[in-house]
Amino acid sequence: MPSVALILNVTGHDVVSASPYDAGLDDGEARMPIAGQRDPETTRVALTSWLAGQVPEATDVTINDLVVPQASGFSNETFLFTAAWSTRSGREEHELVLRSQPQEYALFPEIDLLTQQYRTMQLLGEHTNVPVPRMRFAEPDPSVLGQPFFVMDRLHGRVPGDRPAYTAAGFVLEMTPAQRARQWRNGIEAMTKVAKVDWRAAGFDYLDKPHHGRLGSEQRRNYFRSFLAWASGGRAHPVADPAWEWLEANWPEDEPLELCWGDARPGNQMYDESGGVVGLFDWEMVAIANAESDLGWWLFLQRFHTDGTGVALPEGIPDRDETATIWAEHMGREPEHLDFYERLAGFHFTLVMLRISAMTRLLSPDSWNPAFETHNPVMALTKQLIGIE
Repeated sequence: MPSVALILNVTGHDVVSASPYDAGLDDGEARMPIAGQRDPETTRVALTSWLAGQVPEATDVTINDLVVPQASGFSNETFLFTAAWSTRSGREEHELVLRSQPQEYALFPEIDLLTQQYRTMQLLGEHTNVPVPRMRFAEPDPSVLGQPFFVMDRLHGRVPGDRPAYTAAGFVLEMTPAQRARQWRNGIEAMTKVAKVDWRAAGFDYLDKPHHGRLGSEQRRNYFRSFLAWASGGRAHPVADPAWEWLEANWPEDEPLELCWGDARPGNQMYDESGGVVGLFDWEMVAIANAESDLGWWLFLQRFHTDGTGVALPEGIPDRDETATIWAEHMGREPEHLDFYERLAGFHFTLVMLRISAMTRLLSPDSWNPAFETHNPVMALTKQLIGIE
């Protein structure tokens, strides 16, 4: 997931964007609790020295145009910079993006930036047709920047906004209905490319989490059960608890085991001017599960950006049924449990909102609103989908 507040997208156009995870906050409320600021010059010096060690044959390493986040978000920190060095072949210059593990707090109970994101995108780039940036370097030693991080090539393109949502403002509304339809079809197809990866052959066995049980529905159920306990702190919750009861009672069995992106949505895709997908980002929620999980997340987020905010779906963007049809065309099968996976997405997002509320209370108590723990657009949609009174 992207940072819970303003983040720097890996794009040459929409450089600063906001994520959907700060939605539900009023304009006067804090969206990124500040847990410490980085000095840009100190960061540049540290990165320059580190980068020189990653390219041993390089000399005269320089870093320019460094954009350093000045607050710690709930998810990853993202740095943009241009690096140059000399080799026997001449002077090279590269536009790069650095993503660092969160310094203070985490949205999820199990975070491993280098495994979940760097390794996943590296394998996708090497063995599949899923569009991802080129991975450059990974650094597990926290002594360099305070947390593990990785560096990848910077891509250029357009990313649909989350705040304000692409349904309310931005370049998506400037497109014709036909252009929107083409871009969204391409985005749905890109999502299915992930699901069709031969994950065993490509080396994704590390996504098996045996400490949660057998790979499949047992493992997924146990993961979400532990997530609920962690996010709620063991306290009863009027939305998360009944939602979980419904999910446990209706969990499908004997499902396919496929590679799931996890955070499948237009805001994590980059498009070129013609609507082609040039990159898929944010793999923190990557898992082996039924690919319908990605479809359900995509549709819940689309519902969030329309019903959840009182904005109509722009003409040309496929609605729920059309999206499911496009997905089925590319997957070669119909989704069998889409209602379940939309509800699972609402529950999952509810847990994220609980975590955000708890962290806001700790990091920015003056802006914390206790009502946010039970009343926000995500939870309202989840209650509606599951039928919680």
